[in-house]
Amino acid sequence: MKKIVVSIVAFCLSFLTLQAQSYVIDAFRFSQINWQGTARSMGAGGAFGAVGAEYSALSTNPASMGIYKKSEVSFTPVVVSIFNASSMYEGKTSNYLSSNYSLTNFGIVMVAPIKESPWKNVQFAFGYNRINDFNNSFRVEGMVNSSITKLYANSANGTNLENLNGELEMAFNIWAIDTLSGSVRDYESLSTANEINQKQFVKTRGGIDEMNFTVGGNYDDKLYVGATIGVPFLKYQETVTYEEKNMDENPVNMTDFTKRTDLRVRGTGVNLKLGLIYQPVDYFRIGAAFHTPTYYSLRETYNIEISSVFSDGWKGMADNTNEYSYRLVTPLRASANMAFLINRKAFISADYEFTNYGMAKMYASDYGFDDENADITKKYGASHTIKMGAE
Repeated sequence: MKKIVVSIVAFCLSFLTLQAQSYVIDAFRFSQINWQGTARSMGAGGAFGAVGAEYSALSTNPASMGIYKKSEVSFTPVVVSIFNASSMYEGKTSNYLSSNYSLTNFGIVMVAPIKESPWKNVQFAFGYNRINDFNNSFRVEGMVNSSITKLYANSANGTNLENLNGELEMAFNIWAIDTLSGSVRDYESLSTANEINQKQFVKTRGGIDEMNFTVGGNYDDKLYVGATIGVPFLKYQETVTYEEKNMDENPVNMTDFTKRTDLRVRGTGVNLKLGLIYQPVDYFRIGAAFHTPTYYSLRETYNIEISSVFSDGWKGMADNTNEYSYRLVTPLRASANMAFLINRKAFISADYEFTNYGMAKMYASDYGFDDENADITKKYGASHTIKMGAE
């Protein structure tokens, strides 16, 4: 099964920041859910909350478990995703086509009948679903007349030379910037180019795979209930390579500058999902589910490497690696589901989900993330998602 994603990226290289990475963006990124799972579920838009008897639906409405009448093994070996990214920068359009394949689902469902009781049966399940996929790539390129190293100089201005740190200190060590003559607090870029070719390539990899431990029940073929303990495993890697080259006819001073960053985040979490489905008549089901926040324990590694080349052949390089551990609490979720069943051979379904991304919070033992959490609340708000499907 192929998934085609078209993204239009507006990216301005001349306003690149000097921050290592934004925890605020990470909180939003890791709180999002992009259900994958079985090919059947994806083929119906993931709207299986009230249809039931579908392993992927255990991650949306666990009560779908109660509709299973017999044991089952679910396995989706390969899902191919194709990404076509197009970006425009300084009047130049850059296209990049990439693909990815992943194992998105495996599960075992066991059904135990109950005799002489309005409870028809009870079900147990174990397995996993992929609930988010981070694989993507895009590139931008264009001609400009100003170097990123001027941003370094502007940021360093007013800081005593001996107090430079982080990326600014690295830029000074490779002569991307230097102090003005007679000063230790004023800086200039050592790029004197009038024409600069800028390129940036961004590649993201990884995903969130959630292990599921689910129990469900069927009461008189009318009421179905279920509960899932989810244990998501998060893996994210973002590699950004930025290059600029002096295109002047007779280049002087710095001719090339390269910046490469590599962010890796790994961790595990835990959450609880509760759901129910009610079937008042044979052809209609309605359901609801509640997901607690996911409590993640994450560890990140961030590496940055910058290098320069000068017209006289001198080359400079500096790098730095930092590691940090923190916790993330994603927002809770609530959903409503319905399905119209057509002669037990077809269905039309719809799922509605509500979440407020502004409720995501981050914290660590040595840092409160007060400013970041305030930014999350300010920048992100309520999300309403509707999925519809048919089979």
